[in-house]
Amino acid sequence: MLYKFHDYKFEKIANRYYDIIRSAMNNLGHSEVVEDNPANYHFYNHTTTDTKNVFIVKPTAPTSNHFAIDTMGYANSSALSFTKPDINNDMDWNSVVELRNTKPNKWDDSILLKWKDSKNIPDDHILVIGQMPDDETVHGFGFGDHVVKLKMIVDKLNGENVVIKLHPRYKNPVLVKQWKDAGHHVITGFDCIHSILPKTRVAIIDNSTAGIECLMHEVPIISYGWPEYHWATQKLQTLTQLKSLVNDLSWHQKEYARQFIEWYINKYLCYDIISTENRLKELLDANV
Repeated sequence: MLYKFHDYKFEKIANRYYDIIRSAMNNLGHSEVVEDNPANYHFYNHTTTDTKNVFIVKPTAPTSNHFAIDTMGYANSSALSFTKPDINNDMDWNSVVELRNTKPNKWDDSILLKWKDSKNIPDDHILVIGQMPDDETVHGFGFGDHVVKLKMIVDKLNGENVVIKLHPRYKNPVLVKQWKDAGHHVITGFDCIHSILPKTRVAIIDNSTAGIECLMHEVPIISYGWPEYHWATQKLQTLTQLKSLVNDLSWHQKEYARQFIEWYINKYLCYDIISTENRLKELLDANV
């Protein structure tokens, strides 16, 4: 069968993963076509689709080597976010622990040089994780303004032991001062999340890939943006639930969360040619 790659955005980033997919597709007996030639399968990056035999490629956590291939899109627009996966694998939890111990992250090497361990993080805190307000996963695919929702959540947690980790590229000094004046611990720089999560009681997340790292650290997650890993989280439906959810974690399904993140990293995501071949076999067989 014939396949074709298409540019959409972040071409330089996409080309790295396209090269791996190209090798995997060729190994599976398929041939690449270029320009205006017709093809049976089409690969785009960082977008969405509702067309059969079109696949969306998107880099994601936990490392810069990991990427997803999905039939609908990415994050809360992915097929995974709509259909609960059938996880029937023998769990290899040690592989997750070994990866976690390397303190992985999805950023490139130039960003890695900026990471530092967080200092003076309070024990048993509630971690509220922010994203870039113009991120499509919270802006284009979600409802409402991300910063407004973030402020409502923090306000609702008044009096609680709260740590707010903003996206390292997001700058809002007025809001940061307001939260610090209210007694909250606010992280604004390139702090390594792996130095924070061992002290986290529960995390509250919109759609951030930081949720993947939370699951790797077995931190319970309250999600409100329908991330692709929401199956392993407690979904926040109303703000009135929030106080009870952060103080009573009986809803947390620890074993399922373990199974999910192990499956997600080792079976759903791609990270080399072999894992990409396995994922493509699954997708192409399902699309026949």
